[in-house]
Amino acid sequence: MTLSSKAANTLLINHQDKWCNKSLKDKFKIDSKQQDQSTAMSSAVPPVECCGLSEGHKKVLNLKNFISQDPQAADFKWSLFVAACHTYRHNTCLKPFPPMYTKNECKDIEALREAIEIIPPLAIMFERLDDPKVYDEHQAAIDLLHWVLIVYPSESSREERWQNVMRGNSTFHAYHGSRLDNFHSIIHYGIQQHMSQNGLFGKGIYLSSELEVSLHWAHSGYGWGGSMLGRELSCVALCELVDHPDVKKGDTEEPSNSLKIAVGKKVPNKYYLALNSDLVRIRYILVYSKDLCAIRHSEINGVVGWFKQNKLLTLLLGYVVLLVSVGLSHNKNVERYYKLFIKKIGFD
Repeated sequence: MTLSSKAANTLLINHQDKWCNKSLKDKFKIDSKQQDQSTAMSSAVPPVECCGLSEGHKKVLNLKNFISQDPQAADFKWSLFVAACHTYRHNTCLKPFPPMYTKNECKDIEALREAIEIIPPLAIMFERLDDPKVYDEHQAAIDLLHWVLIVYPSESSREERWQNVMRGNSTFHAYHGSRLDNFHSIIHYGIQQHMSQNGLFGKGIYLSSELEVSLHWAHSGYGWGGSMLGRELSCVALCELVDHPDVKKGDTEEPSNSLKIAVGKKVPNKYYLALNSDLVRIRYILVYSKDLCAIRHSEINGVVGWFKQNKLLTLLLGYVVLLVSVGLSHNKNVERYYKLFIKKIGFD
């Protein structure tokens, strides 16, 4: 997973490469030389599974390695999981569901939410992973983090199907906006046709060639309070589509690929409708954080930024100042001292 800055409050996340932001290395106390050495040694050192360690120690080492390589990606993936867990639509959005919180085929969502509440920010968790007794003291948290960030699932089968479908066909890119709580399922299973609501032009996956159109459907939601990305996020997926007859376009003259509404009018050329989810692959995710934007704005503007971040408190303070001013203006003692002050400075 790769993250890089796209805009002031936008992150671009790739599913394939490895990259770590320098500022986040500093935050996680990751030395670049040590990371380069560990990367170089990784080919010589046997896998964790072959070192004779307990399962708990293996999970700790794997988790620490994953977070150190890409802390922002780990934070983002965990935030999506938390968002899916806390939504009222968790039966639909929280797929896959952690098996350790399933008993007799019943999902214990309340126990899962309680486990999430005790997990600290990943920067703190990363430091605790150096403690030899960390797994004994935080077994539930480490098991859950390990499952969410590392264990599940492999996308090899989906990629193989994609390669088979696109063989001999060209591809193009388009945007897809969705609710934040849908993205936990989306990053694991892709954008599924049966999960999409019926639109104006029927069932299918709706996409657009214009980012502004997809942003309209990228409803912001609350993720994880301990996230370095901010609590309130919204996401847009940048997808690669196969140029196939089952991908209907609004900008083509070909009847087989044209989208039309019931009255026969063509759809604007910024829309696409994929009738088969295997024809769509997510390549990047654009992440918008309102909290990060507000924090950066306050850092630049100082006191003004603080007042903008705390509008309700500012309004209450202004109201209190107004009441005090009105009260003092009708106070006889204040009026007497005011007249004495005016005489003293020679304005009377």
